[in-house]
Amino acid sequence: MMFTPWRSALTYAAWVTVVSWLIGTVVLAGYSLAFGDRLGPTGPEPLTWCRDQAVFLVVCTTVLALGRRLLSPLPRWRAVIVDGILYMLVLGIANAAPYGAVNPGQLLDAAALYSFFGLFTLQLPAAWCVSAVRSGKLDAVLKKRYTLDGNERATPNM
Repeated sequence: MMFTPWRSALTYAAWVTVVSWLIGTVVLAGYSLAFGDRLGPTGPEPLTWCRDQAVFLVVCTTVLALGRRLLSPLPRWRAVIVDGILYMLVLGIANAAPYGAVNPGQLLDAAALYSFFGLFTLQLPAAWCVSAVRSGKLDAVLKKRYTLDGNERATPNM
């Protein structure tokens, strides 16, 4: 059975999450400046926004790290697809959940809307690109396997 060590999975997940979130935030700030809007919410809302974004960063890093740790190492193109789907789900649900969707249908609709919004802020494309680059740096290690006669067989690292 093959697996990715915790340190490698966590490093990969942190890179994908933080870099794509930073790109999305910078692009959103650029849109705000281009259209003459204020850069962020005023009043008590900035604290709520900061809390929601911190929750997103922690949850997304955790989900991606668990995905890389628990799933067997995949070819790079499959890792980008699987992790892109995980990132998109976390992005949509984490941004939609604070608005108190009443039922799961409304939560999924809001999640789809925020995922679509992630395309315009370049957050999702950035996540896919960073995932494609960083997936080549994931370590894959094989566990020890035993043969039928009970002898331990050494398996090389991949």
